[in-house]
Amino acid sequence: MKEIGRIIEVNNDTAKVLIARHAACGDCGACQVGRENLNMILTAENTINGNPGDTVEIELKTENFLFASFIMYGIPLLGLIIGLLGGYYSGGALGYDESKSQVIAAVSGLLILTMSYLGIRFNESKIKNMHKFKPVLIRIVRD
Repeated sequence: MKEIGRIIEVNNDTAKVLIARHAACGDCGACQVGRENLNMILTAENTINGNPGDTVEIELKTENFLFASFIMYGIPLLGLIIGLLGGYYSGGALGYDESKSQVIAAVSGLLILTMSYLGIRFNESKIKNMHKFKPVLIRIVRD
């Protein structure tokens, strides 16, 4: 996944880059901007020694982007499904009737969903510092 942006600040080996958010980005909230603001600022590794004002191309490998998306959305979804199924069948195995098994399924599904989000949140700093999830400046674009 490649984007074009303009460097607005350089700090040691990183650069803050202003990128115009495209309509195709959707409103997932990952860039933390509102609907009225179509710009986002991200921090990328400055491997090309760019300077403020330079227009640059930024890359985040697609497989790494997809893996990060899986961490944020797939793991909680799996937790919800496992909680629902586990709770439902556990209720039945313990001899509860259908309605109580459904309540147990709902509670256990939400509990495991919450636990998965908390697990991701507590490990967020480790995940953020992983090199493969950081965007990289790959070239200066000449206008």
